[in-house]
Amino acid sequence: MSDEVASAALSSSQKAIEVVLELIRMLAPMAKKLLEEVYQKTVGGVNAVGGKIANARAAGTVTNKGLIAEAQKANSPISTTSNFLARDAELVAAKAKEYKIPVAIVGNGEKQTIEFLERDKGVIEQITNEIIQERLREAPQSVKCFSIGGNNVSSMKALFEENGIECQFIGGKDGKISCIYPAEYAEQVAVIKEDYKNIHAGIEANFGITPNVPETERQLEIKSEIAEIENARENPELHGKFYEEIAADTEIKYPEYSEKNMERVHSQMPSATKVAGRAFWEEQGYTLNENAKGVEIFAPQTDKDGNPVLDENGKQTFTEITVYDISETNAYERSLDKHIDELRREYDEEKVSAFDLSDDKKVVLSDEISGNSVEITVDNKLKKTDVTKILRDELGYSEVQADIAANKLCYDLELDKRTFFAKPSQIDNLNALKTNIRYPGEDLTLCDVRFDAVYFKDGHDTHLILQNGDNAVGLTPAKMTEAEMKNLCVDQLGLSEYQADKAVAKAVKIESQVRSQVEERAVDKQGVSQEVNIERNADNTFSVKLGDKTKYYNFSTINLDEKIAENFDIPRENARNIIKKAKSQSVLQNRINNSAKRKKPPKAAAETPKINTSKGLKH
Repeated sequence: MSDEVASAALSSSQKAIEVVLELIRMLAPMAKKLLEEVYQKTVGGVNAVGGKIANARAAGTVTNKGLIAEAQKANSPISTTSNFLARDAELVAAKAKEYKIPVAIVGNGEKQTIEFLERDKGVIEQITNEIIQERLREAPQSVKCFSIGGNNVSSMKALFEENGIECQFIGGKDGKISCIYPAEYAEQVAVIKEDYKNIHAGIEANFGITPNVPETERQLEIKSEIAEIENARENPELHGKFYEEIAADTEIKYPEYSEKNMERVHSQMPSATKVAGRAFWEEQGYTLNENAKGVEIFAPQTDKDGNPVLDENGKQTFTEITVYDISETNAYERSLDKHIDELRREYDEEKVSAFDLSDDKKVVLSDEISGNSVEITVDNKLKKTDVTKILRDELGYSEVQADIAANKLCYDLELDKRTFFAKPSQIDNLNALKTNIRYPGEDLTLCDVRFDAVYFKDGHDTHLILQNGDNAVGLTPAKMTEAEMKNLCVDQLGLSEYQADKAVAKAVKIESQVRSQVEERAVDKQGVSQEVNIERNADNTFSVKLGDKTKYYNFSTINLDEKIAENFDIPRENARNIIKKAKSQSVLQNRINNSAKRKKPPKAAAETPKINTSKGLKH
């Protein structure tokens, strides 16, 4: 999952320019970078002098008229930023007062405009960034999520469990699966995801898959070609030939320099073929070598707006710059690596074809670190669960390693995925969740917003995951106010105030319906209202608990509602509701909840979960 910010737009009172930006919309890591880029392209490029804005002043450290006076004193133009939410505009004014800079805020509606001196644009940028960070810290999300491939769910779930953090998974119609976890563990989850990457890399590097099929003639040729390329890395003659070929590439538009500058280049580096500045080479995807020295040439001097800088006589001034030859970059090494990768892909394709045509379906699975290996037969009945068990028993792989390695076997040998991944245990939880919840006649403005309900193992609260495009937010109606949920929908999903109201109302409705599936209130003959707990524990059976009494029932029992009413001394209408709610429950989810309650660690341990930071393969 990634994270972005609030909504702002920059406009000039003289130029009628408006650039609508969506700030406070996703979440934090990308917010600062995005904000800096936006500000450089907008505030830095728009200057408007004075100009009376015909809106009523709402708040600010000075009036619009006062700001014009301040601009005259400071000899600074005025810039404006419009489309600020009223609550954010108030915070800007308060912080501007702390920083002792003049700002004027105009407008009476929900969206307002901030005027400030161009001189203070850096301070305004700092203030805006502070407000964004504060808003994000205030966001009371109970859950967060990130996307994961369907066949990687088992390994990710195992890694979460190893570290004492629970998670759930939601499958979408587009095939993507979201991993949902308690927001309080965001930092630990970042470590888990990094650990997962390292384990995955370890399997890629050290897990061998060797079919019992002789190498084809083409495979042998490819191995020979790869060896020649590796030997050519230190061959100076091949270097020179390569640089000549790349220099002749007409698709790359190299910078052109004057004849005098090229004379300077060749006097300092006679072997140079194509030279350019650092920025150009990086745009091509290359990096400079550590020992790159470059050569000095002269270039016209320009100001920050790209205009030529002239001397007192009106003549163009020049400045010394450094350019680097292509031989001082990693272009050669990158080209060789790319060629080797292409050959290795071809080798793997040949291996798969040869294995397909062979009658011998035996494959050796090996781990280069431990030296352990095992031979298996790959037929059309082989399933992922079979492979993971073998890898754990024979190679000593952990559950996570075995899961990732089993996936690799399927992909590398291009096995039938429907057979190999048939009924994978990793998606069992998906059937226990409510996904893509829709109601007849619901507001059309929410048609692009997806609602998924997640029940964690505590069995108490329902968490709603709302997704709007690439943005996602977690709401917990039982623990959050409607105002808090609405702010999240506006700030992080980018919904309008109207849409946010409708989204919160729908979230509350979903939570209420989910809760009602497991709870029922019954009034006994004495008029006392009590809570009835209902739990379906098998396909045909369920339990009912009222007070200290618990009874078990079978759905096929004749006159079941009458029996329940008699046992608990409640009206038959309540008994019928109990039966209906028991049928609507998920047996699997109830088992998950009960298992978690039995195995739940002490609170202190749960608050400081163990984080697995091992790298590579674990044995």
